Amino acid sequence: MTNANNSTSENTSRTYRNDPVFEVEYDFKHEYPNGDTLPSIWITEPLIDDDGVYQGRTYAMIYPYDEAVLPFTGHKDEDGNDALYYGGRYYDEAMSYTSSQDYEKRVDCFRAAELLYRHSAGRGNAVANLCLGYVYSYDRCSGRYWVNPMTHETEEDYKRPYPREERAFECYLEAAEADICEACYKLGDMYKHGMGCDQNAKEAFRWYVRASELAEHERPVILGSVALRLADCYEDGIGCTQDFERASEWYKKAVVGLEIAVENGEVWYEKALAGARAGKKRCLQELGQ
Repeated sequence: MTNANNSTSENTSRTYRNDPVFEVEYDFKHEYPNGDTLPSIWITEPLIDDDGVYQGRTYAMIYPYDEAVLPFTGHKDEDGNDALYYGGRYYDEAMSYTSSQDYEKRVDCFRAAELLYRHSAGRGNAVANLCLGYVYSYDRCSGRYWVNPMTHETEEDYKRPYPREERAFECYLEAAEADICEACYKLGDMYKHGMGCDQNAKEAFRWYVRASELAEHERPVILGSVALRLADCYEDGIGCTQDFERASEWYKKAVVGLEIAVENGEVWYEKALAGARAGKKRCLQELGQ
């Protein structure tokens, strides 16, 4: 572990720690059944003082802890839930950085999340594959993804384009085959747009239908998101026979689910909600209602 760079500001008398967002530990190598070989990762966390002022970062722990340099706690995280949790913390932290001056910190948080999600996926955690799908499909790391120097033998390996969309497709597929609703409709999106796979409207529609079957016990926003996709398919005949009546029914469900999300503060769904309302109106006009 790199020594922390500590400094004290004369003007504020605050101690500032300049530890990195994360650090890999190559002395510990972990090989997983899915073929991934990963190093341990030092997890750091932001320091916030009593006044709510950011004071840098400090080392918190190393993952995995079963072969770490810290005292072994006896916890092996066999199901990968801990790695998923810490990956999620990094992902959420990254999303909180919206200023251009925090760009590097944002990307590094996403890079740490990717590595932790891969540890979790290697332990068979299907939700981690869903999370990785988001990391790759939205290019969260801006092309700076984990390339393993422990398994790449030549310099040419580092020059090859990173198959980001293909990896997103593979991750969504793994999670969808484990019946994770959100992964099913995201996989449908990949097929619909031909991202990481050949464009296939029928497969897109099939996975949207599967997502709708799993959405009954999901949060309203998940059902709303699935319903909007199925409504679009029925309205335009994407992978199915055009049917304005069914499209109208699905648009109504989409509006209900997305309205709840927006009312609960998830304002990023406002555009989808507007689309659902407009689609509902179009279909009613087609039906003469």
